[in-house]
Amino acid sequence: MRVCFAVLLLAATLSACSSGKTNSRTERCVDRLMQHASTQSLPNQEVARSYVRRTYCVRLEGKGWVYLDGALNIAAQSWLEHASSCATASPGEPARKVPCEPERRGGTRIIECALLRVTRRSEVRDYIEQLRTKGPLECDDGTAISELGVP
Repeated sequence: MRVCFAVLLLAATLSACSSGKTNSRTERCVDRLMQHASTQSLPNQEVARSYVRRTYCVRLEGKGWVYLDGALNIAAQSWLEHASSCATASPGEPARKVPCEPERRGGTRIIECALLRVTRRSEVRDYIEQLRTKGPLECDDGTAISELGVP
């Protein structure tokens, strides 16, 4: 019995060591986000990958919002939306932080779609349906709403 346990422990250790970071959720997240990035003109692609890894994928994976295939959970979009704040002040009063108002062009709400491109399609559809109850939507980068999400 001890031999079987030792063999299983050794096999688990070797597979963990050989998996490396290229097989991790974080790296697959980086791959997905980089597919849509405009970085072809950069002399060093690893600089861009490192930025995406640190700024987005490591944080999102740490929160449990990166699936095994690197796709994102819709919670990542909510995090992005609520991560920013705006300031307001009345005459004679100090500025205070308030939630930012959604950007609008005419009567159309403009949403940031970068993370939605790599979020599960079923989750994106539910999210979009919820937003559409408040009016029409467009992506900030011109992506068609119907093209958002991954299987």
